[in-house]
Amino acid sequence: MKWLNRILGKEEEEIPSTVAFDEIDTWLEMVSKSLFRGLDTNASPLYDEIRAIREQLKQNIYEFQDAAPNEEVPDSISKIGLVSRKKMVRDLYSMTEKIAIPTQTDYKTVLSFYSATTSNLEFPFGKSQKNIYCVRSLFPDEIKEVISDLTRLRDLLNQLISPIKGKESQIAHLEEVPVIVQDITELKSGIEREKEDVGVLEEECSALERRIETEESRLSMIEGGEEWMRFKERENDLSSLKEELNALESNVRRLFSPLNKALSLLKKQDETGRHTLNPEERRAIASILSSPIRALDEEINEFLITIRNIIEGDPAILKDRKRDTTLKWIDRLLNADLASIKGKRDRLQAQIAETKGKLSDVKILKDKEEIEQSIVSVQGQLTQLQEGIVRSKKHIVSLEEELREKEQLLVEALKGIAGKKIDVTFEF
Repeated sequence: MKWLNRILGKEEEEIPSTVAFDEIDTWLEMVSKSLFRGLDTNASPLYDEIRAIREQLKQNIYEFQDAAPNEEVPDSISKIGLVSRKKMVRDLYSMTEKIAIPTQTDYKTVLSFYSATTSNLEFPFGKSQKNIYCVRSLFPDEIKEVISDLTRLRDLLNQLISPIKGKESQIAHLEEVPVIVQDITELKSGIEREKEDVGVLEEECSALERRIETEESRLSMIEGGEEWMRFKERENDLSSLKEELNALESNVRRLFSPLNKALSLLKKQDETGRHTLNPEERRAIASILSSPIRALDEEINEFLITIRNIIEGDPAILKDRKRDTTLKWIDRLLNADLASIKGKRDRLQAQIAETKGKLSDVKILKDKEEIEQSIVSVQGQLTQLQEGIVRSKKHIVSLEEELREKEQLLVEALKGIAGKKIDVTFEF
């Protein structure tokens, strides 16, 4: 603050070209005193004169109110003038009451007082020239005194504002600077908050990443352990058993497929009434047509014999060639060891059920699934946090750009006040 002491000690010393951001308020106060040097000593006595003129004006308004009219004025003018005087007196009294003389002498107070008072003085007698003419005709001496007071009041106001005249641009910048300073302070605080939030989010991300690493390590230990190896072997065994069962059932379907056309024809003839089947015969045909696999679990040989008897009992059911082929295939099936096929299927199904049971009782699978679900969940949380960090960093970039613009505006405003470049040290 050595520069401020120098300024306060020597009024003519040049405005310093460097100022710290947190000392701008003091700098503005100092510059204001330098710009409006003499305003204080000028304003105080003028306030006293304005106060005296206001009281004198009140007295003259009172005399104007009670004055006798000029009897030489025609009645038409006198009538208008008397009515107009009443309104003028009311407006003039109201105007004097609005002249609130301040105690402070800074440029803001002086400007505010000047603007308010000159606005009140703009039309002290109203806007009707005819009414003014009539009043002046009736009360020429009293109006002259009031006008003299108003003129003197305007002169005093102009003297009051004279140290400020020509410095409107600098005044505008003086008003602008505190707003810019507030904007910069808020932007800086916003940037700091965002950076703190990013730091917290990054710490949370690190914690989640460590948790994922821990879970992945546990998962690797499970997958590399003997218990998991045994589990995978059983899974492979189960897959092999299922493949073998599927192959067996596929072979059974191919084995019975040559009968499908003949059995479908028998079923259709029964439905149309061309040949009537009994319930047992219908059951045999339907069972093989719907699923020869399930038919193995029933009396498959009896079904085949029943169907053979139907065909042999009525030569008209099938044509000779079709009839012979079907009967030969039925005999082939009856001679095939369908019971061993059924037994093999039963064994495979039992082995599959047993293997599934063993696999379902393995705790390691549940542990592995829980770990995998945990990893997926944590990765989802991590992704959300990372997206939040990206958004916050973009917001920080935007705020920093806005901050730079505000800082440049501040430098330009200070230059507009001082008339030269002012270097601002932005250290928060």
